[in-house]
Amino acid sequence: MEKLPSLVIVVVIFTALLSGCMSNEEESDELDVVTSEMSEGVTYDSVTLKCSYHYPGYYNDYLILTWRFEPTDGGEQSVIMSKTNQEDPIYYGRQSGRLEHVGSRADLRIDRLELLDDGIYTCEVDFYLAKSYGTGDTRLHVYHFVDFVDILQYNEGDYVWAPAGSPVSFDCKATRAKPAAELNWYKSGALITTEEGTYTENSDGTFNTESTLDMVTTLSDHNALIKCESKQDNRLLLGQRKYDSVVLNTSGAGFKTGSVLLTLLAVFICSLI
Repeated sequence: MEKLPSLVIVVVIFTALLSGCMSNEEESDELDVVTSEMSEGVTYDSVTLKCSYHYPGYYNDYLILTWRFEPTDGGEQSVIMSKTNQEDPIYYGRQSGRLEHVGSRADLRIDRLELLDDGIYTCEVDFYLAKSYGTGDTRLHVYHFVDFVDILQYNEGDYVWAPAGSPVSFDCKATRAKPAAELNWYKSGALITTEEGTYTENSDGTFNTESTLDMVTTLSDHNALIKCESKQDNRLLLGQRKYDSVVLNTSGAGFKTGSVLLTLLAVFICSLI
């Protein structure tokens, strides 16, 4: 009977150790999931979202990979890809036909980018038997190259009658750009104004820009090319430009390209009569 207290102590210690082991098995170890904080892409192009991790060292084949997407327009987060163990991935939602799991870890490629793809992407890695779990987020910014640049009321290459010494005004509009397009005016290749335009946001997050050029012509402006050109302040769009242009006529009678063609046509018809 004197040995009973010692036995009780041993049983208590063993029970405590066993409980501790069971508790540790139920808790998941934090897995270091590495993603890019930010990624960028342009509509119609492709982008690959990076997601890497280290294997826990045991039960490496038993894992669930999940990608979730939360749009910037305030919509709810949703699952867009899931992959269990060595099975083929399953894709979900609006983007399903444009998604592909690539590489040996959890990288996700998005093809034919759309403006609606802009948002936060979460890569989730769960080694469920090894009790090792982690996530990583990437903020994807999707940009859009301006659709059109148009000098209003004129066609590309029109001749504009503007006698020397008279004021002339041109209005230019850039349609659907993200980020907003800056409009610059050139005369025969020389920058003549960088005045800030007026910006209007569209429902899809793109912007329209309008700019006006006011000038007084001189005789030396005859046959000068007036060009309105877009510029977007983003590294993926630098060097990409759209423009519209007209030609000044300061010394002859007023006409446009269309008028010249009609005149030549009339002369041709008269010669046949």
